[in-house]
Amino acid sequence: MRYPSSSKCQLSPPPTHCNADFTEHKRQHSFRNSPPCPSPPFFNGPLLACAVCLGRHRHLIIDCRASRTWDNKHETFAERVHKALFAKDRRCICARWQREEGCSDRHDVRHICSGCGLSSHGAQRCNHAQEASSSNSI
Repeated sequence: MRYPSSSKCQLSPPPTHCNADFTEHKRQHSFRNSPPCPSPPFFNGPLLACAVCLGRHRHLIIDCRASRTWDNKHETFAERVHKALFAKDRRCICARWQREEGCSDRHDVRHICSGCGLSSHGAQRCNHAQEASSSNSI
């Protein structure tokens, strides 16, 4: 008889309001009804800052597990749980707000920076984020 490993921690699912927003966003932007991608199949500009570690180095940002920022100067403010973005105090954070263009949805309580927690900006404009440079472009 085999028993489940006790060394693995079970992750609790994200709050249902985060799942609902994600599901609605996916429904509105499904592959079948999305317009063709206007950009070429490769990206030739500086990399975007990761919403968790704020680094612009190549890594799978949707699954970043860093506990410290890219420069090792700060503990990370946010974490990924099942690819959703949460503050360490378990508040759901809007992932679209972290993009350069921001988010226009009316859930302002979730519009905080995933790098520092301020509501005035997202991860791309955070003072803790790695500066964009041509050295990390493709």
